[in-house]
Amino acid sequence: MGKHYEMTQLPEREASFEDACEILERGEFAVVSTVDPDGAPYGVPLSYVMMDGKMYIHTGKGPGHKFDDFRHDSRVSVAVAIDLEPIYMEGFFTTRYASVIATGNISPVEDSVTVRQALVALCMKYCPQFKDEIGGAIQREWDITNVWVVEFDEIRAKAGRWLKK
Repeated sequence: MGKHYEMTQLPEREASFEDACEILERGEFAVVSTVDPDGAPYGVPLSYVMMDGKMYIHTGKGPGHKFDDFRHDSRVSVAVAIDLEPIYMEGFFTTRYASVIATGNISPVEDSVTVRQALVALCMKYCPQFKDEIGGAIQREWDITNVWVVEFDEIRAKAGRWLKK
């Protein structure tokens, strides 16, 4: 993937792999960053769901900046943060937080069963109160929706003054 960097700033805040998995499961959205054909970085916040240690997102069929970048270079960086709370403590301003930065590769999901599972899981994560509508919504948007999977090479977590919920 690239050079592995040691956590040099506040290394005592590095969180466990188990904490990283919890952060990924609980995260509301992820910023997925790519590099476009001109070498420019591009990051976009996306809804996602975790299944079997992999991140699944959905997009339209394209064209578009992120879609084009995914096709150009499958390497991505993903950032997720949870439990953010600005605080004043011991004479200074700081933030409680837990975050993950992960790297991996993104690819389109071709298997229709996995596509359907990911779409159902996304709907249940964000709108469980409409679970009876999921099948119809998937059917209506099937031909205009892509599902992508991020398989991670590295997952690193960091937490500062985190109060686990």
